[in-house]
Amino acid sequence: MRRAALACLLLGAMGCAAEDRPDPWEVRAEAGHDSLDHGLAPWREVLLQLAWRPRTGLAALGGARETDRFDQRDREGFAGAYLPLAESAATLHVEGSASSTHRVLARSAFLAEVSHSLGEGWVPSIGAKLARYDASDVRVVTAGLEKYLGDWRFAYAGSVSRTDTSGWASAHRLTATWYRGELTYASLNGVRGREVENIFPAGLLTTSVRAASIAAGLELAPRVGVSIEIAETRQGELYRRRGVRIGSRFLF
Repeated sequence: MRRAALACLLLGAMGCAAEDRPDPWEVRAEAGHDSLDHGLAPWREVLLQLAWRPRTGLAALGGARETDRFDQRDREGFAGAYLPLAESAATLHVEGSASSTHRVLARSAFLAEVSHSLGEGWVPSIGAKLARYDASDVRVVTAGLEKYLGDWRFAYAGSVSRTDTSGWASAHRLTATWYRGELTYASLNGVRGREVENIFPAGLLTTSVRAASIAAGLELAPRVGVSIEIAETRQGELYRRRGVRIGSRFLF
């Protein structure tokens, strides 16, 4: 939690810079609930995030979340930024998190990703993530391609991941999103492949995964919006998880 507070102080200091957007600040609050089969306890999550986005390609964010998975409660603080690289059309995305409890969540994690606008709405990206657990580290390499077409965004993201003792596992994600303004959108996501998941008390396991979700946001009033996401995930033969996530967003 102290890390989250420091991240918010950093955001406040950065807010002194020139801002091109009329409402560069955003507060986001979310809560989620997932039901699992095979008699497993439900998952719960709450999240609070503050973000500063003065213009496209430049942003900073920080926040905290609390999760309850497999009857194990965790707390985590996180911070990140999107930074333009010199005068090029490339953007660097960095994000880090730390958990003081890390029963199911990673003890710490760091992500770095670079994307580059090629023009005509095409944006490829490549990145890497390192997550540290008590039993092992998990390394992930990602690559993606986005296409912006009018009010639509189409995206593919692929990843390969491994622990210190396992081989590489690959997964693929497809996304289609329609936008109408800052707070109104609709999105459809699908995931298939194999990934590393921390399953308490077994530990880090590589399993097949199939997931689908639909999400939407609606601007209820100027600078005030709500969001909802409904998802289903099949984690190999371990469990099927069905969940809903609701949130609120405030721009200022």
